[in-house]
Amino acid sequence: MHQIFLRSITLVWWVGYALVAGAAEPENIDTLITQAGQYLYSTPEKSVALLDRLKVLQPQFTLAQNASFLVIQASSLGFRGRHQERIAQLIPYLPLVKEPAMRARFLYELVDGNSALGQYEEALLAMNESILLLPSLQRVQQKLTVLQSAVSLLIYLRAYEDALSFAERIYALGADTMGSYALCVGLADRVEIHFLSGNGVAAQAQVPEAIRACDANKNDLVSLIIKSLAATAEIDSGQYAQGIARSLPLLNQFAGLSNDSDYLTQLEEAVARAYLKTGDMDRAERYGLRAYQRAVSGKALQLQEKTSETMARIKRAQDQLINAMAYYDTNLTLKHKVLDDQLHRNLAYQRVKFDTQDKANQMALLEQKNIMLNTETALQRGRYQNVVLLLTLGLVALVILGGWLVKTLRQSSFFRQSAQVDGLTQVSNRAHFTACSQLAFRDTEGTVSLVLFDMDLFKRINDTYGHPAGDWVLKSVCETVQSQLRRTEILGRLGGEEFALCLPDTGLEEARVLAERCRSAIATIDSAPSGFSFTLSASFGIACHTPFTPLNFEEALAAADKALYLSKADGRNRVSVYRPHGS
Repeated sequence: MHQIFLRSITLVWWVGYALVAGAAEPENIDTLITQAGQYLYSTPEKSVALLDRLKVLQPQFTLAQNASFLVIQASSLGFRGRHQERIAQLIPYLPLVKEPAMRARFLYELVDGNSALGQYEEALLAMNESILLLPSLQRVQQKLTVLQSAVSLLIYLRAYEDALSFAERIYALGADTMGSYALCVGLADRVEIHFLSGNGVAAQAQVPEAIRACDANKNDLVSLIIKSLAATAEIDSGQYAQGIARSLPLLNQFAGLSNDSDYLTQLEEAVARAYLKTGDMDRAERYGLRAYQRAVSGKALQLQEKTSETMARIKRAQDQLINAMAYYDTNLTLKHKVLDDQLHRNLAYQRVKFDTQDKANQMALLEQKNIMLNTETALQRGRYQNVVLLLTLGLVALVILGGWLVKTLRQSSFFRQSAQVDGLTQVSNRAHFTACSQLAFRDTEGTVSLVLFDMDLFKRINDTYGHPAGDWVLKSVCETVQSQLRRTEILGRLGGEEFALCLPDTGLEEARVLAERCRSAIATIDSAPSGFSFTLSASFGIACHTPFTPLNFEEALAAADKALYLSKADGRNRVSVYRPHGS
């Protein structure tokens, strides 16, 4: 939805800006630049042809014409997926662009291009600079583009609290005008952020108002997206029949408005799951395959991971185990990529946020120092009073410096801890576990075992008793398993309900005994503290590196995953061991 918002907002902004520029200098170059900007969103091939013509005339451009040309060309490169070229052509000219509206356009292209390339820190820095320009921007559509760009990036980085604060600023731009585009976008952002952050009650409560605002604005596509989010949430909550009935008409509307939207893929995947749950395998396969193919075609990594898992479940329900295994293998590869990308995004966000806060602290300290220096100059006219006040100022400076240093050290410790520990379960996160395990597996003469396990039917617990109960399960399981381990053995959360153990100096049989002990301990967990009554079980897979069967960490991870799949296929709540051919 956010790419759709940004393209339409940017169109309004660009056309208005180009027409003003053309009115100021009604020459052939200005006319061509204006036409190129207009064609960019309606007939892109004409825009590319005009940009090629303008490229020849570029040595004749004024600074303003050159800036306008570069920003249109950057948008054109972005639509064609050529983001590296897009960024490379803007960076040298950015210091020359002083006019706030045009500089904000440059920064928007840098935010979007860096985000597409996975260069999240650069995208965040450009976003922060564009936010600082907001007081200098005169038009609502200019402010709206900057704010919506921030919302889109922060949602992608899962920084939902910060994203919501910018969505509220968009809402405020149009709060007094029913039917305004800002009101439609701001409310739609609110709904999506609440859904994504798990606050479904707040999201559903705002759906009717958001639809009314977008209908008043005659924005059929954004209204359709809001309805699709609500329908998907209905299916996610287990209301399969109602969700299907609400979703099918929306799928037909997408075909007429935006056939390549990620929200269409998301809705088709939800419909496939609903049909799977209600036992209609033919329709489940039809919609699931359509969603998977659309996700692959659009190169949407998270949607590919989600739709491949749904297709694996559908094929398994159809007893097509070979096809199911193929989808599961694809899903496992994609799941690792998604988790690695999310870790990269989280670390980038935390680093930029910490650096921004640190710079703010330094600026406050410098400002305080300037005040003290000015005061010191004035006080030099006195004698005794000057000495007393200087001592006081020195003490104040020491207190400020000491407070700033303590705060900085605490923040550094917090971010170091955040980079190693899973926030929910307080065990090693994926990146830290992987780094420690790779170090253990470098000992080619030693024996290291790797155990993968995940909770059986965990989604059923979330769906039936809610996410707080699911979180309680994950924390309880980690505490239970941790109590079975030695100090040299590492427990890590790889993602969701999937965990791993790295066991240095532990052979296959010892690892199997430990895994059985953990499996039994999990099965005896009393669920009463969660407020509900249910049983727990987990499935385990084990692989082992020895001098005679050497495996590196990645090979052991893949082998243990195959063993885990065997445990799942054999009925769950069991331990399986990977044994290489011939052993």
